[in-house]
Amino acid sequence: MSNSGLAYPLRSLSLFAAVLALFVLWGIADLPLAWAGLITAAILVSTAWVVLARSMLIRRMVQRGDAVLQTLNADTADLTGNTRTNMPLLLIMGDGLPLLFSDDKSKVLASVRDGAIWVRVDHLKDLAPLALTLTRWRQGKSPDALVLSLAPAVHADQAALIQELRLIRQSCNDVWRKLGTRLPGYLAVYQRMTPLNSEKQDATPADWHSVSSDVALDVHTAAVAFEALMLAEESCTQRAHGQKEIVWRTSSLYPLIQWTRDTALSTLQDPHSAESPWPLHGAAWIDLGPHSSARSPWQHHLRHSSGLSVPAYPASTGRWPFPRPLITALPRRLWLSPAVRACAHAVVILAAAWALASWCAARNNHKLLAQAEQDLARFVRTPAANDAARRDALKALTADRDRLERYQRTGIPLHLSVGMYRGATVLPLLDTAIASYQPPAPPPLIVTLDSMSLFASGQASLKPGSTRALVAALDLIKANPGKHILVAGHTDNVGSTASNLRLSILRASAVRDWLTEAAGLASSRFAIQGYGDSRPIADNQTEDGRAINRRVEITLVPDLSGA
Repeated sequence: MSNSGLAYPLRSLSLFAAVLALFVLWGIADLPLAWAGLITAAILVSTAWVVLARSMLIRRMVQRGDAVLQTLNADTADLTGNTRTNMPLLLIMGDGLPLLFSDDKSKVLASVRDGAIWVRVDHLKDLAPLALTLTRWRQGKSPDALVLSLAPAVHADQAALIQELRLIRQSCNDVWRKLGTRLPGYLAVYQRMTPLNSEKQDATPADWHSVSSDVALDVHTAAVAFEALMLAEESCTQRAHGQKEIVWRTSSLYPLIQWTRDTALSTLQDPHSAESPWPLHGAAWIDLGPHSSARSPWQHHLRHSSGLSVPAYPASTGRWPFPRPLITALPRRLWLSPAVRACAHAVVILAAAWALASWCAARNNHKLLAQAEQDLARFVRTPAANDAARRDALKALTADRDRLERYQRTGIPLHLSVGMYRGATVLPLLDTAIASYQPPAPPPLIVTLDSMSLFASGQASLKPGSTRALVAALDLIKANPGKHILVAGHTDNVGSTASNLRLSILRASAVRDWLTEAAGLASSRFAIQGYGDSRPIADNQTEDGRAINRRVEITLVPDLSGA
């Protein structure tokens, strides 16, 4: 499908595509800022280049094609816009163009005859610009075919003719590249083959001998089609009962077809050429043409292949006919107006943007769920004993849960939407994990009393006035009535281990007895323990260390039995 018609809104589509690309990039893609900025710059530069290049092309085409359009409009004044589009339009180049388009000396650019619009191309350099101008003139529809008019009698040099055919092939390739489509090609050969009826002013369509196909013919398939044409002509000759004109024409037509195949077609479809081969869809020959020259390549071929030598007939008078039989075999091409094509392309661009947005949103949702699953797995793997790490994992879970709840409450963000959001599926799992967290039991309350303030050295009886040191422990016990009280005695390492153990038990019992009486609690809520010198908390090699190790510890623990 060609976009070469100036009516095609390429600039608008480019801007539309750029807007969609930027929307997906900044709204959904969620790329790093550096990458997003780099891609944005590339999009803006590319779009600006397309718009600028298109604007310059339109300006250049308008300036170059205005004069051509004026001439076209004058030559086809009776055609409406729909007729321009629906009627076949063929570019015809080569030999005899003045005789094809006008009876007088005036130059006519276009002619509406034989059910088609025929446009002449006098110079090969004008072929591509004229094709683009005609596409603009037809509201975006390119020409339907290229026709090469070939009059063998006017060519005196075989090498020059072959070179001209190569230039024609090169120019046609240039047209196809600029239009974006390969136009079917046709050959129309004008050559006097009979000496009779030389005064005839014009030929009728019945005088054409043609082959055509809706698919391109290569050298081999064209040879088969040409052979079939010759068999049909020989059949007509047998039925002519000796009519000299028909017999002579048939005798000349076969070498003419051979010459067309060996000279014109072989050059236009040479597989060794760098250019694409001419897409031949048909060829036609007519017993009409210019003055025959005995030195022409055609006459040389005729003498070499058949031994015939056609007399130098005078040129045909009157206007030459267009090859109408070829028009009936034009391949049908689906053509859509520029507006319809632009709408179709806009839908394709929109679908591509939607697909890209969906992929980006799916990727972002995958990252969101992967992060939540990673935080959930970390929380589950962290042992309850490591409460600090477990609290960090719980904090991450809570942040994930709060984010998902905010999305449900205020709306799903754009970069997660486009029908790809899956956060609601993981939210119950996060809630369950967060609810399963149980903080560790608080550490027991411990009051440490200095034994020297309570007891004399080596003694287990409370010293007078020692109750002042026990007041803090008594207040703590009264503030926590639901807890058990463990009283543990500790000594330094002076003396034997047994005596130290016994002393620590006696000192613990003395403190317990005082607390029991002072707090008014049952003795069953108390427990005593003597550790002697087995649990030092300082160095027993120094006096200060030994003083620290001589202590009584009162520990409050929860009453798990509920007593």
